[in-house]
Amino acid sequence: MEYASSPRARVMQELAAEVRHKTLQILQAARASELTWAPPGTANHLLWHAGHALWLQDELCIEPVTGRSELPSGYAELFQMGSRPGRLRRAWPTREELGQHLQVQLARVQEVIRSVPDADLDRPPRHAQPGSSRTLGYCILHGLHDEANHQGEMYLLLKMQRLRPDARSPQVPPGRET
Repeated sequence: MEYASSPRARVMQELAAEVRHKTLQILQAARASELTWAPPGTANHLLWHAGHALWLQDELCIEPVTGRSELPSGYAELFQMGSRPGRLRRAWPTREELGQHLQVQLARVQEVIRSVPDADLDRPPRHAQPGSSRTLGYCILHGLHDEANHQGEMYLLLKMQRLRPDARSPQVPPGRET
């Protein structure tokens, strides 16, 4: 990765890497059976939270800078704010597919951040809502912060599942989980 010349943008690039690596780590730690489980009365499962992270960075970093979404076809509908994972009637992307998109997008987010002149971080994004005082820099940081919040949800879902007596399985050596 090539770092931005702006110290603020460099920090954003580093934060993007740190946040995304943790999202990927939790996604990879989940067993296949844990990816689409949601507690009774809720709808958002671990795979949805990981996909929502992809949507967030597209919505709050890539699109405001480039003017266009770079999400795979159909992903906005699956993972946008307000989507309903419990009502999905088609197959979810695989962990491997989603993980690959998350990795590729990290490099793209860092490239996009590097391309932004420092002064532009203090300006409204291209498609700012009328009357909004949010800057492009704020939008990018908000997206990273929100992804980190969703990591907490992902981790909590893993903990909840692994504490359920009916969900426990024999100890599996690290790296051998499904």
